[in-house]
Amino acid sequence: MRTKRRVVLTGLISFVICCLCTSCWDRTELNKIAITAATAVDWEDDHWKVSYQVVIPQSISSTGGMAIQQAPVLVFSTNGDSIQSAVQRASLEMPRTMFFAHNRVVVIGESAARKGISPIIDVYLRSANSRETVSLLVSRDEGRKILEQILPLEKIPGAALRNMVLNEDKTDGNLKQVMLYQLAMRMASDSGYSTIPEVFISGQGVESTSIENLKGTNFDTKLKMGRIGVFQKDKLVGWMTGHEGYGLSWLKGEISQTTLFFGCTEKSEKSRSAIRITKASTKLTPVNIQGKWVIQAAVKASGQLLENGCLIDASKPEGSREMEKLIGETISELMSISLRKAQSMKADVLGFAGLIHRKDPKAWEKLKPDWEEYFAQIQMESSFQIDIENIGMNSKSVKQLIENDNH
Repeated sequence: MRTKRRVVLTGLISFVICCLCTSCWDRTELNKIAITAATAVDWEDDHWKVSYQVVIPQSISSTGGMAIQQAPVLVFSTNGDSIQSAVQRASLEMPRTMFFAHNRVVVIGESAARKGISPIIDVYLRSANSRETVSLLVSRDEGRKILEQILPLEKIPGAALRNMVLNEDKTDGNLKQVMLYQLAMRMASDSGYSTIPEVFISGQGVESTSIENLKGTNFDTKLKMGRIGVFQKDKLVGWMTGHEGYGLSWLKGEISQTTLFFGCTEKSEKSRSAIRITKASTKLTPVNIQGKWVIQAAVKASGQLLENGCLIDASKPEGSREMEKLIGETISELMSISLRKAQSMKADVLGFAGLIHRKDPKAWEKLKPDWEEYFAQIQMESSFQIDIENIGMNSKSVKQLIENDNH
């Protein structure tokens, strides 16, 4: 009995030692791979042009102190008849294997966006080495130029670009982040329309493609987010302004936090006050009224008053109600502007088609053949519930206090 136990114990110890001594059979050494932080896709001379922003490890290490010796990334491009063939050719000029698992963002040049980006989505969804959560941006020019820009504050430009998208998405809501899998779902939706935010090179100076630019305190050129590209299925068909995109975010219930500026009267053209929205939601409900579909938008929002440039005492119930009404009217105008622009383009980027389809499938089958024409005429009714939860330390605006002192 003791002999059997000794044999079993010896075998177990041998197995453990073998496991500890055995290395990973499929491991890849870090010095054998090229980590890609961002990519860009362009259409040039009837070929796909794929550009890569590859991280240079030794240039971003902390051992170098404050001295800037080398650019943190290398940017190069390959061409091919397909996206995958272009990627495959990277091995002809790169001594390391391309590694896309840390790819943060894909920038699509306008030429490629108008050609059709379904090949890009197909490659990403099939590859186990890529992430479907990568952020998408569209550029009015060549996508490669965006990758070549050296940005301050962040060592890796691709990470800085992704952080710009996330910061705008969470704090302002004018331009919402669009990830690859989200775009694929919207392309396959009932309307088939979707949007992607734009990034462009702003300024009149020399483009920041050299690390020498980081040694100054001022940048004549920089990357900036601007408009919204409107896509029908996989093709870019037009643009909306950032202001119109802000209205879309309110309509689609995509606002989490934002700063909303509003005027002192209903028809005021200047925004003299501001509220920090900390909670917001929009419920869209399709209703059939006498044979015509109407979209009812119910908006709820609350927040803190940041600035009061109006002669309104927000500490009094009547003053608070007046401000809340002005805020609701401002949001209503934003949503109306966005809806009118979408209707002028006959582009259902709001997903109204899906709402009606889920509400009444039989009615949708009748509307589907001529939906773009029907969408251009659809009406919207809005209701608002606004709550100013905090007015800050001053009950009255400084302007109101000055006016009272003068009298």
